[in-house]
Amino acid sequence: MNKKKPTVLIIEDDPTTRKVLTVGLTVAGIPMHIASSPEEASDILAEKPIDVIVTDLMMPGFNGVDLIQAVRAAPHTKHIPILVFTSGGNLELMEKATMAGADEICQKHNTPPAKLIEKLMKLHETAAGGK
Repeated sequence: MNKKKPTVLIIEDDPTTRKVLTVGLTVAGIPMHIASSPEEASDILAEKPIDVIVTDLMMPGFNGVDLIQAVRAAPHTKHIPILVFTSGGNLELMEKATMAGADEICQKHNTPPAKLIEKLMKLHETAAGGK
């Protein structure tokens, strides 16, 4: 497979989950930027080209739904596929994420890094093919 790997922005407030995702993507050779908060993610989105966003939903302050709405509202980011990676405890929040424009929702406890990578690659291919 000789496809260009997408540059991924990971937004995750939990250091352990960030580490697992970072290692998984590094092993797969996928370039990434890491943000521990939606505010930090906003700065990265303003400065770097991002192909896919992977975000947690439940974070202190500005949550994942707010982030999805902000990404969808901005002309320079509205096209970026968003994969929500959540512990899945809050069904109402997951529904709000879908309504806000999340492309896919995965639950942390049943999505190993290899499966997450497969899903984000598919989102990237779909988005790239739709241009």
